Amino acid sequence: MNGPLKRTHTCGELTDQQIGQTVVLCGWVHTRRDHGGLIFVDLWDKEGITQVVLNPQIDKLAHQQAQAIRGNFIIKVRGNVRSRPEGMVNPKLKTGAIEVYVDDLDLLNRSQTPPFSPWEDQEVTEALRLKHRYLDLRREELQRNLKIRYQITRVVRNVLDRQGFIEVETPILTKSTPEGARDYLVPSRVNPGKFYALPQSPQLFKQILMVSGYDRYFQIARCFRDEDLRPDRQPEFTQIDLEMSFIEEDQLFALMEEMMAAVYQEVLGRSVSTPFPRLSYQEAIDRFGTDKPDLRFGLEIVDLGDLVRGTRFQVFESALQAGGQVRAINVKQSADTLSRKMLDDLIDVAKTYGAKGMAWIKVLDNELQSPIVKFFDKEMLDSMMARM
Repeated sequence: MNGPLKRTHTCGELTDQQIGQTVVLCGWVHTRRDHGGLIFVDLWDKEGITQVVLNPQIDKLAHQQAQAIRGNFIIKVRGNVRSRPEGMVNPKLKTGAIEVYVDDLDLLNRSQTPPFSPWEDQEVTEALRLKHRYLDLRREELQRNLKIRYQITRVVRNVLDRQGFIEVETPILTKSTPEGARDYLVPSRVNPGKFYALPQSPQLFKQILMVSGYDRYFQIARCFRDEDLRPDRQPEFTQIDLEMSFIEEDQLFALMEEMMAAVYQEVLGRSVSTPFPRLSYQEAIDRFGTDKPDLRFGLEIVDLGDLVRGTRFQVFESALQAGGQVRAINVKQSADTLSRKMLDDLIDVAKTYGAKGMAWIKVLDNELQSPIVKFFDKEMLDSMMARM
């Protein structure tokens, strides 16, 4: 190019509002197509794709240069924005109504043939993706995830700022503290034989801040824990860390609800009503058997003890007399898919979790099927079905 022209637009920005303008774009060659006299290049950056056209009648040198470029080359182009011909509009792209006719091209960097294309649907092992992380991070999924992550942290900061919080960065090089996991240790060069520990959380520092009068603190904190890998355990992770003084429990709940509602609305465009439903620990255990239930799929546990007391089925009666419980779940629309063997296998599973056993009743065409049905009178069965 003649002179150091600066980029004027990203590759996901141009629409029919810019038709007739001269623009400068920079990006990676996504695809290149040679249609005889014309060469079409899909130019990519993190904001999107713009189709650029190289016509030898507009600039012969740029057209010659384009014959040598390949996928993942980095180029800068200058050109005029035009409407795409009728029938050639691409509705899948924000820039699909226009194309840029190039009058100058600058090859910024060449690329060797990559081990995989970040823009094609290929079966690529995780090891290969991580080895070539710079390619992996160009994939649409990861581009989207990192943008969403940034948007979430931006919304969180805005919400907490409105609520009077200040963000304080606490030290990363600190001393070892007993927090339930092993510390990562970093040797000190200036103090031989001494070590820093990476923080498992900012707990001690934020308590110092509270004592110092900073009654509303937060940070997007990096934490480090030397633990074995599990789905919910990572050696290095980020958490929204905050501390408040002079508050009640309900104030904390309300703040978290405001934060989550703002994230859903501003990042995902989804409205979330507040306050959220609240369960006590005991209610969660009684209804779902866990203190972190997923309310989307039901399977609530129902207590049938009062309905089956006095039954001739001694397994239930003995359990109740010993202070135990008879509880049930309704696995809806599964009577014809759960075989007898599958149900018998579930009995063994129940025992591994401390249950004395498990009984089952199928409802098929309004008929009850089970080895234990004969031990209950009709009134008792009707009451159980109504409660379930």
